[in-house]
Order: sequence, then structure tokens, then C-alpha cells
Amino acid sequence: MGFREQLLLALLTLALAVAGLQLALGYWSFRTSLDRDLQGDLGKYAVLVEGAIDLEGPEPTLNPANLPISAELQGRFRLLRGNRLILEGGGPFPDNDPAWLTNRKPLPGAYELDVALNQVDHNRALREYLRTGWLTLLLSGVLAVAMAWLLRGMLIRPLERLERASESLAEQRFPNPLPEGKPDEIGRLTRSFNRMVHKVRLAFERERSFTRYASHELRNPLATLKATASAVRNGAMRPEELLPVLDRNLERLDRTLTGLLALVRGPGERTQIEVLDFLQQLLQRLPAAAQQRIHLEVEPANLRAPKEALEAAIGNLLDNALKYSSGRVWLRFEASDPPRLIVRDEGPGVPAEALERLGEPFYRPNNQRDGLGLGLAFVRQVAEALGGRLEIRNHPEGGLEASLVFSGGFHA
Repeated sequence: MGFREQLLLALLTLALAVAGLQLALGYWSFRTSLDRDLQGDLGKYAVLVEGAIDLEGPEPTLNPANLPISAELQGRFRLLRGNRLILEGGGPFPDNDPAWLTNRKPLPGAYELDVALNQVDHNRALREYLRTGWLTLLLSGVLAVAMAWLLRGMLIRPLERLERASESLAEQRFPNPLPEGKPDEIGRLTRSFNRMVHKVRLAFERERSFTRYASHELRNPLATLKATASAVRNGAMRPEELLPVLDRNLERLDRTLTGLLALVRGPGERTQIEVLDFLQQLLQRLPAAAQQRIHLEVEPANLRAPKEALEAAIGNLLDNALKYSSGRVWLRFEASDPPRLIVRDEGPGVPAEALERLGEPFYRPNNQRDGLGLGLAFVRQVAEALGGRLEIRNHPEGGLEASLVFSGGFHA
């Protein structure tokens, strides 16, 4: 039996149990009340009959005028002395008849008064109550089935979506974000699932990118090293000529692996950052010549961001600006909504058709030989991890302007 059927059965069982318990308690209360009233009537009837009997003479006598009306109470009585019947009224006394309620009362002179009241109406009322109760229980069962079916749909539908999405995720087919609905337990579960899918997608894309980029970028230096070693073995190159080639390609391999690992690891945990102090410390670690070229403008603000990743991202933007321009470099932070961190240089800029591709791993405009094309890719990844974006444009007054736009985590 699946979870859906178990839920339906549980809801139905609960509804029937509540209705059955209500029926049982109601029947017990109703029967107790009827029994108490009938016992009270029987006691009153015994008192009235006793008042109509005269025990003072040699033989007990009955005053019919003092007797209760038997037709109204449907009562019967008899007066016994030992096993001898002395008086009787209302009809033959019912012995051991379940349709009658009886009682025996001792009287003076060793007499005993037996009284009985008919409880047909009492039993009929109980049967009618039970009949109505069972009908109510049946209707409650039908309503319980209907409500359980509706609740099953309301509760199971989001779980079914989660089930299908989980199966897609297990097959590495990333589902679209699920509707989160109300902020209840299922809504919070759905929201957590969407966050998990997003993080798994990013991790999977980073892993896939690492494999693709590694095979793309590591192949060339390895092929160069292999060809150079073969040339040395064949005598086409002197051994001392191998060292510069080794140095250049090993350095390139080291920089490639460092950049790839930065892409794969992701930005890291967020911490509170005071922007002005953070940027001043970053600039102090640059060479003195670079510091003299950078003009810093900061509006006071705090950011919640991964410190090391943000530092590396800004460092990449500054390295590019210092490398591809010879004039001033502006580093500006605007505490706007959303906040922006802007790096602008006075260089030649880049062709318009290359702007959209800047930030793609290993893309270098104009076939530039310097760099690996991983710096802006890392900057873009950091921006997206913060829920923001990287914007790059040719500034109207000249030079290239790169902006880190933060859409979340900003505290003025």
C-alpha cells in the first residue's frame, strides 16, 4: 500500500473513529438519562400504589380512587405475603419479561409490593436513536471519504511534484523550480528542494566545466612539452633549450589549474564586510606603482559576501584594467539599489562584438596571448553566486568599465 492510500485510509479511519466515538458516547448518555427517568417513574408509581393499600384491617384492602391511572403509566402491581398473592392490579404481573422494569418493596406485616412499568417506549426510543446514529455514521463515512479524497489531493499533489522532480534530479535532468505555495511544512520543503537543485546544478556545471576547460587548456602545454621532449631525444634540440620551454609551460599549467580550481570550488561562505576598509586593505597589497594609478571612491556601506572570492574577483578586474591600459584606473563603490562596484580604465576598450563574450572561460578578445581567459569567468561566477551579475561596457569617455552588481546581501 502506497503512501497516498495509507493517508486516505488514515483520514477515513480517523473520521469514522470520531463519528463512532460520538455515537457511542451519545448512546450511553441517552440511555443513562432514559433509565434514570424510568427508575424515577417506577419509584413514584410504587409510592402511589402503597398509598392506595390499607394494611390496618385483618386483610389488606385497596382503595381504587387513590391508584394512579395505569393507562398513563402502563404500570402493574401485586401484593404478596410469602408466596401467596394478596392483591393485584393493572393486569398479570410480568415476571422476567424484558419489556417491563420491575421492583420489589417490603411493607409492614411481612408484605411485599411488586411494581412494574412497561419500557416499550424506552426501548423504542433507544432503537430510534441507534438507527439515527448509524445513519449519521454512514453519512459521516461518506463525507469522510470525500474530505479525505480532497485532502489527499491537496497534500499529495505537491509531494507528487517533488517525487517527479527528485526522479529527474537523480537522472541529472534538472527540473524547473517548483511552486512553493503556502509557507507551511510542504512549502518550506519545496523551497529547500529548489535551493538544493540550484546548488546541485551549479556544482554539476562547475564539475563539467572543469573537465571541459581542463581538457581544452591543459592539452596545449602538455603537447608542447611532449613535442619538446621528443625533439631533445631525437637530437633536434639541445637539452639546455628545454628548460625555458619547461618553465613557460609549467607556469601556464600552474596558472590554469589555479584558475580552474577557483571556478570549481565556488565563492565560499558569506561574511560581513565593511566596504571602505575592505577595499583599502585590498589596494595596500598591490605594488606601489599600481596603487598610484588607482583612484578610489567609496560610499559607506556594508556587504554580506564571501570575502576571499570577492577579493579575488575585484583583483581580477583591477589586474585587467592595469594590464590593458596605461592611464588611471577608477575603483568606485555606489551604495545604490542595487549596489554596484565599478572598475574603469582608460584603455582602448574592446570591440562591440566581443563585449557579450567577455566572461566566457578561455575567451580572449583579438586572440590576445596574455592570460588564460579565466579571470572574468571567475568574476562572473562570483557575481552570479551573490545573486547579481557582471556588466561590461565601453565607457562613453573611453576605456572599459566592468560593474559587479549586487542584488542581495546589501546592508546600508
